[in-house]
Amino acid sequence: MFFLAIVLLGFVSLKELSVDLLPDISYPRLSVVTEYAGVAPEEIETYVTQRLEAAVSRIPGLRRV
Repeated sequence: MFFLAIVLLGFVSLKELSVDLLPDISYPRLSVVTEYAGVAPEEIETYVTQRLEAAVSRIPGLRRV
């Protein structure tokens, strides 16, 4: 009788348990846009973006730049 009560309680609890197959997960993200008026995109990448990426890549815990 006790075993039947435990099984019944487990079954009822299982039906009430919510399970998400694809839960909403959000990862922290930061986007930086480099603009410089009147300068070619290649120069912006060389003189600004690459230096900025090199400096930011030293941040501890950062996985990808």
